[in-house]
Amino acid sequence: MDRKLNWLKEAFSRDLSIMQDGQVVGGMHRDLLGHDVEAYLNATRLRFDVTGFLFHSVTVHDLNAGNQVIGHIAFSFGKRAELKLASGESYLWKRHSMLMREWDMIRETPDGLPEKEVVSYDLTRKFFEDAGDISVHEDKPIAAVELIILTGLFIRNYFQRRRRIAAGAGAIAATT
Repeated sequence: MDRKLNWLKEAFSRDLSIMQDGQVVGGMHRDLLGHDVEAYLNATRLRFDVTGFLFHSVTVHDLNAGNQVIGHIAFSFGKRAELKLASGESYLWKRHSMLMREWDMIRETPDGLPEKEVVSYDLTRKFFEDAGDISVHEDKPIAAVELIILTGLFIRNYFQRRRRIAAGAGAIAATT
């Protein structure tokens, strides 16, 4: 059973909305000076706790379970990321191109090989807002799938933010 969602992030906003059939069912928020992100999708409530200065690590907390740690995200060279859940499951975040117009969350086998594309994302509009579609190809319990959906969006926004910061630093360095 495939499920379709849409997402929208307006220009200069730190908030992202997730819609299903035109109704807001989820979102993400990052404070102005903070790195941490709080996210929700239906009943699932998460906090992505970003730590580190140059090399970040991310711990995923379940806010519905008293801020319990349920996973970690490991980044590798701006191209890939891996979600490792406390349950032992692993999911690979993979973009299709440098433009990050399409990306997937792929379940991995215990030996680290790709097993199944669980969630796929498309960027459909980019002018004064980023907007796109989410296709869910998984029949797992809803809370587990929503964790994967939110993580895929978090990772994409994380890489986009890092790219903007690097471009800004490069522009400043070029003018001095």
